[in-house]
Amino acid sequence: MFSSKLHFWIGTFTFILAVHLTALSTEGQDSRPVIRISIPGLGSTYTMPFQIAQEQGFYLEEGVDVRILGGVRTAPSIQMLVGGNVEVSQTVGTTTLAAILQGAPLKVVMVFNDKPSYWLYSKKSIRSFADLKGAKVASITPGSTGDRLLKIVLEKNGVNWKKDLQIIYIGTSDVLIKSLLSSSVDAAVLSLPGNLIAKDAGFPELASFASEVGALTGGVATSEPFITKRSDVAVRFLRATLKGLKFFKNNREGSAKIMVKFMNLPYKTALRTYDATIPFFVWDGVISEDFQDKVLDFQLKAIGTDKKVSRDKVFDFSIMKSLATN
Repeated sequence: MFSSKLHFWIGTFTFILAVHLTALSTEGQDSRPVIRISIPGLGSTYTMPFQIAQEQGFYLEEGVDVRILGGVRTAPSIQMLVGGNVEVSQTVGTTTLAAILQGAPLKVVMVFNDKPSYWLYSKKSIRSFADLKGAKVASITPGSTGDRLLKIVLEKNGVNWKKDLQIIYIGTSDVLIKSLLSSSVDAAVLSLPGNLIAKDAGFPELASFASEVGALTGGVATSEPFITKRSDVAVRFLRATLKGLKFFKNNREGSAKIMVKFMNLPYKTALRTYDATIPFFVWDGVISEDFQDKVLDFQLKAIGTDKKVSRDKVFDFSIMKSLATN
């Protein structure tokens, strides 16, 4: 156990160091300010506003050099943000809040969704939650929004996830769907388009997590110094990302073509994925104060703390609101 943890942290440190050295060696070659974004993977709808903004040249128009770093898990992503190795993280959920509660000067400045697009699918012999006793259930990263939602849904349906089954942490949605299709696991937490693939293959849907209010999956978390000391760069970056979000909401065919490239999907599957995911996305990158309170309530319960935290400790939508009026 100790050896595996040691290898994990050595690997994380090596990755962060490599990213930092690469940035140092290349930043001076271009006059545009560099903005590095850490995301869990390239095959998710929740990265599309970034990738659309890059593909459509919105970042170039704003004079910023955006570099998307894929394959960064939740905890290392926030560690990199706190350490200044990236300027932006897609992680806007419980891991970010936990870091803020520990004193990290971070803020969530933009959100992409107001509902979580996760589903629990099982092999064909499992038709109810009662059938999950003794099952192997594949989940995402420990402590991530999808993982927390899985545990909430299991508890609501009378399943003790600590005793009644085994949760196996595999990784991104593309790996999770493969593990379910191959019968390596008995059930899996899936996001788009994994749930569509499972449905087409005849696997039963045990639950949709969309009704769990307060779970954020995608958006922009950054540091307070980036907002205050590099405010002009932050504004340009967020303006371009907002253009990417609006393009995604308004342009079905154009977005599907970009999804084909980054999500490795056939065009028709990309269209189906687009149609299924758009209802989960917001228009302007902002959520209401009432919804912010619901998010904080969900995240604080997920962390397991009785602490209270004000909205302005976590959220700062001042730039997004100013962009909406321009």
